[in-house]
Amino acid sequence: MTTLETATTGAVTTLTLSGRGKRNPLTPALLSAIVSACDDLRVRDDVRVVVLRGAEGVFSGGADLMSFMAAFQTTDRRTVADLGRRAGDALASLPQITVALIEGHCVGGGVVLAAACDLRWAAEGAWFSIPELDIGLPLTWGALPRLVQLLGESRALELVLSRRRFDAKEAHAMGFVAAELSGDVEATFQERLAALASLPKNALRTTKTQTLAIRAGTFDSTTDADALLQALADPETAAHAQAYMLRRKR
Repeated sequence: MTTLETATTGAVTTLTLSGRGKRNPLTPALLSAIVSACDDLRVRDDVRVVVLRGAEGVFSGGADLMSFMAAFQTTDRRTVADLGRRAGDALASLPQITVALIEGHCVGGGVVLAAACDLRWAAEGAWFSIPELDIGLPLTWGALPRLVQLLGESRALELVLSRRRFDAKEAHAMGFVAAELSGDVEATFQERLAALASLPKNALRTTKTQTLAIRAGTFDSTTDADALLQALADPETAAHAQAYMLRRKR
């Protein structure tokens, strides 16, 4: 059974899918755990960045169909069928910036969860596939709208309908992942993560709020002036700006 391991270091909370050598399959219990973890994180003012990753160099092999079939026998079927959407929405709506670190393979439901994050960083050699139609199932869990928003309708549909694998390089070229990490992936990842988490909380939270509004089609640029004034009144932002200007002078 895959468990969700949660660890907070400084301003970063990491959610790790841990399947104990079984490619971190997604089960109803795991998806419920993601929803619960996000509920807790939503009120964590000290956390600036949330990371989603898999254990043992693999992101996720996708849904564990047998565990879902078993859950259908004991729990309301629609509730079980909706868990993936709820987990994706929980990740997508967090006030913190979310980053998916993708190593190894990222299949089906793994792609769904990664797509729900704000940023995706993929290790060189990582690969992706969306094989749901091979199983005879439509792509659900709210994934198709997110993929269309990220990639455009034609490219998203091609990946879903072809069911083909694509690697980190292609994922980067098409804009699904923001960066392909090579060499010492963990060191590079931690360096990027530290730089992101060091940014002023006000700027990060405002950026996330604006991003959520853009996704929902409700962004109103007339509020930008208020956001700017709020940032200027923030002590951490002022210190950050002063440090930036000192670096420029040197």
